[in-house]
Amino acid sequence: MQNNKIYNIFLGFIAILRIKSFFKKRFKKNKYSSSDRKILIEFNAFQSYHVPASYFANYLSEIYESKIVGFFNYKILSSPFEETLLTKIKWIIGNNFNLKTFSLFRSFGVNEIIRPKLDKTQNSKALETYKEIIKNIKNKKDVINIKISEIKIGDLIYDTYIKSKRKPTVYLDEDFYKMVLDFCKLFIFWEEYFKRNKVKSLIGVHTAYSYGLPLRVAIYKKIPTYCVSFRKINRLNKNMQFASGEFLGFKKKISNIEKNKVEEGIEIAKQKLQDRINAKSTGVSVDLISSEIGSFSKNYFKSEILKNKNIKVIIFPHDFFDAVHAYGDILFEDFYEWLEFLGKISKKTDYEWYIKNRPNHPGKFKIYQPMTENLINDFVKKYPKIKKLPNTYPHNQIVEEGINCVLTVYGSVGLEYAYFNIPVINASINNPHGNYNFNLNPQSIEEYEKLILSIKDIKISINKNEIYEYYFMRNIYHSRTWLIKDLVKFIEYVGGWSYMNSYKFYNYWLNNISDEKELKINKTIKNFVSSGDDAINISHIE
Repeated sequence: MQNNKIYNIFLGFIAILRIKSFFKKRFKKNKYSSSDRKILIEFNAFQSYHVPASYFANYLSEIYESKIVGFFNYKILSSPFEETLLTKIKWIIGNNFNLKTFSLFRSFGVNEIIRPKLDKTQNSKALETYKEIIKNIKNKKDVINIKISEIKIGDLIYDTYIKSKRKPTVYLDEDFYKMVLDFCKLFIFWEEYFKRNKVKSLIGVHTAYSYGLPLRVAIYKKIPTYCVSFRKINRLNKNMQFASGEFLGFKKKISNIEKNKVEEGIEIAKQKLQDRINAKSTGVSVDLISSEIGSFSKNYFKSEILKNKNIKVIIFPHDFFDAVHAYGDILFEDFYEWLEFLGKISKKTDYEWYIKNRPNHPGKFKIYQPMTENLINDFVKKYPKIKKLPNTYPHNQIVEEGINCVLTVYGSVGLEYAYFNIPVINASINNPHGNYNFNLNPQSIEEYEKLILSIKDIKISINKNEIYEYYFMRNIYHSRTWLIKDLVKFIEYVGGWSYMNSYKFYNYWLNNISDEKELKINKTIKNFVSSGDDAINISHIE
């Protein structure tokens, strides 16, 4: 075991040398290194980010005639805002002597790398801002609505607290107030940085948690802001502040796509969706690349759903700790409060209630899944009217056994159960299916409760063409293959979704790149940036 570990370290070292050599050949010393204009790029250790970000940053550097500056973006969630002496020393040594990730970023043209810190004046300003904010915090809803300089950041604070403290909901405790102060510090840093520097564009990775704060501020400063990954590129603005938020405009966008392309895409969508429903694609697929275990299966359980005429309702919970507000506000403060609401409603009904957690996925998911599982186990003890189904109980079996209604906040089950003409009630209007009518999307908690209490009266006419159109727009038109064409092959090569950030990403890239592919990638980036579109799609890909 120890020998394998040493061998992998050696392979990783070789892969880093190879990718740096590749970058240096492709991106010679940045000719705008003396410019006072800047392209900001998130500085991190995500191998899967380095390749797409290198191409994208260098393209922006050319069109804006700006130097590329890396910025450390992991304060608060991954590391405290106030650094220890040891952390400061490590940063200074790594930065000044160009070690590890520092040298990798500089190999593709990054001129300098910064880390947020405040001077005394800025610290005082942050403290005053903090005092003003906490005067108005009386409950969880107040937290979500926190703003500084008219920029909403409460959702970022809320989700960072849940994730970092591993608590399913926000408590107004010492940890919370310390986090609010740190957010004020981080906000002041970025607000003043944008004032003092000529930032022409910003490239980030996440729009959730504290990671999203510089992106949120940049958006409001009207700085072109992007989220870049090996699967997608999103252009952010005040109307679309979240990565993967392109679904907001699906209906409008499809009217501008050539009719023959739509018809062809919808036929492909039909087949792909049918393959998913028929359990023909139960593992990794291009459309569900992060899901290594399919939720449809041919392996049925002994039935656990009662065979009677009562209304049958199933809840599909979410990971309590995973970016609750990833798409914007939901009807409730968080997933925990949503589930508590449903537990109380279950007492008012004569329905049969069921709940099923997602299958246990390998890799990084192992950290939070057991915690979510324990919370759901406690939930069904508290509300015994709700029966917990096994996590691998397949969707197709649930459908066949006569489920009448599905409850989710914004899950993909909204598509899958609508396919079977089963009503799905979302607990957020900010959900990927919200542009269409195949789900029910109540606007308020009162409307939500009324719908649940009158399930037997729900009459929803589901148009299958809308389902196929949505699938086409979500999974085909907004292609995930702008950088890597064969994602299934890639995931198999690295050993699963959880291992995409390893030295194997570099090796896969270097083994498959060619001059012709690079020309296509650069053309795709140019097409996307000049289009003004909010997400990369097949019209940009050459």
